[in-house]
Amino acid sequence: CELGSEADCNYHGTCISEDNESSGKCACDSSEDDGYPLYSGEHCEFARPCIQLIGDSGVVWNLIPIKENENEYSSWKAYGRGVYLYRGSGEIQGIATDFEEDDLVLMYTGSRWFGSYYRGGRQLGLDYWLHYSRELHAFWDQVYETNTYFVSNPTSHPDPIAVDFFQIGRRGERYGPLGELIPLSNPPGSGSFTCPGLNMSINDFVLQTLEERGGSY
Repeated sequence: CELGSEADCNYHGTCISEDNESSGKCACDSSEDDGYPLYSGEHCEFARPCIQLIGDSGVVWNLIPIKENENEYSSWKAYGRGVYLYRGSGEIQGIATDFEEDDLVLMYTGSRWFGSYYRGGRQLGLDYWLHYSRELHAFWDQVYETNTYFVSNPTSHPDPIAVDFFQIGRRGERYGPLGELIPLSNPPGSGSFTCPGLNMSINDFVLQTLEERGGSY
């Protein structure tokens, strides 16, 4: 973006210099109430996403925060959207989970949200996951084939609210590139998640989420 430009940031922020370069990056406007950005994306094109999701069965997913500097936080992102971490334990959508070792995440992959399970994910550390999300391509990395258990309809939303999801059943030539898609939204068009609103400040939410992860992000 052009330094000083608000138009390049969709009038939701200002283009600032990065490492004394002649071009810069958009610094998105922040809330006066909590200090967190109101928009995200390379050009501040996305409204602030839902921070906590509640699934139809009551399961909870939290946006994954990352501590960048003292009292400064952002979130882990893929394709400009925040990544959500499942907070529960036991079986979900046919996945026998072990959250002492593993991670189940919701992440955007360019046109759809994937529910992907990573065995040993908790042990990999922040640097690995930041590099992974920056370089992610869902099909080149075979994420869909090897890690993904449920998938959304195509969407450009900043979060998975008001989007239908499908469990992935059988795979093979008969079922096309996405495999057999079993609807999880009933009736169709009803979405799979709600955004309940936090009963705490964003700061407290971030600190609690990091504490639950043992500070690993």
